[in-house]
Amino acid sequence: MKPKTLTSILFSALLLLLVSACKDNNDNERYLINNTPDTAGIGYIETSDAPADIYTTIISNLNSNDNIGIVAEVNHSENAQNVGLSLDFTKTVYFGNPALGTPVMQNNIEAGLDLPQRITVYRDEDGDTVVTYNSIDYIINRHNLGNLSTTTMIADALSNIVSTATTKEVILNAVNTQQTDGIMSVTSTTDFDSTYNSIISTLNGLDNITIMAELDHQANAQSVDMDLMPAKLIIFGNPELGTPLMSASKTTALELPQKMLVYEDSNGEVKILYNDPFYIAERHDIDTNDETLTTISQALQNIAASGASAD
Repeated sequence: MKPKTLTSILFSALLLLLVSACKDNNDNERYLINNTPDTAGIGYIETSDAPADIYTTIISNLNSNDNIGIVAEVNHSENAQNVGLSLDFTKTVYFGNPALGTPVMQNNIEAGLDLPQRITVYRDEDGDTVVTYNSIDYIINRHNLGNLSTTTMIADALSNIVSTATTKEVILNAVNTQQTDGIMSVTSTTDFDSTYNSIISTLNGLDNITIMAELDHQANAQSVDMDLMPAKLIIFGNPELGTPLMSASKTTALELPQKMLVYEDSNGEVKILYNDPFYIAERHDIDTNDETLTTISQALQNIAASGASAD
């Protein structure tokens, strides 16, 4: 065999480096075009496991914890199909532990708009399964919460629930501190019960809207021997309007269905809170669907107004 010269050895080494560099570049390019969720203020995991299996595991883990109660399960894909639309696997579970959530609302009752916690499982455009939730840092920043011991416990619990189901480590996206809180507030001219009941009556009278759940934050606080001012959350939606938003950005499922919080403050004033749809679009990088967003915004204004007035 003819011995290799120094020149041929160097050429071979250079060729190997070039091939490796091309492979690395291709790997990096695949990573860059992967649909990794970049929504600010969320925790997430990506896995190749089937979304249905992951979701079932999460539900099983939640049910096995006596301190946690499942408030609602929303099958966004099924809801879309029911109105003649299409959406790949997307499910959200709402759940909570009043012993951890109540101190958050004692600090700022408006945090009840983002409680209970929710986890969304969906299949992305690459066929990967994504498990995501709003990080506790997002809730702290949005509601200007003080230093609370339970927020760390909530953060650990959320991470553990998702990590246990996927055997992967959660990635936390940084909070956008420059973003407005996106909370719309309406002051009611009537008492708490009348305000709440009027809103429920309005929702029940709308053919395209379904109430998914009603949550009494005050009653849940009392169940763990804690005090809280009157506060109730309504979870409701119209898949004809919500599905296009989730099609544009799957993480929007964390915000849908819509939520409306009615509470009474320490001065006896009754407030109605809901999320600004345009804030949701901005947070989840939706730059289309303006007509849908305007329709949702007007509907929410009308629903809130129906509870704010005694007429």
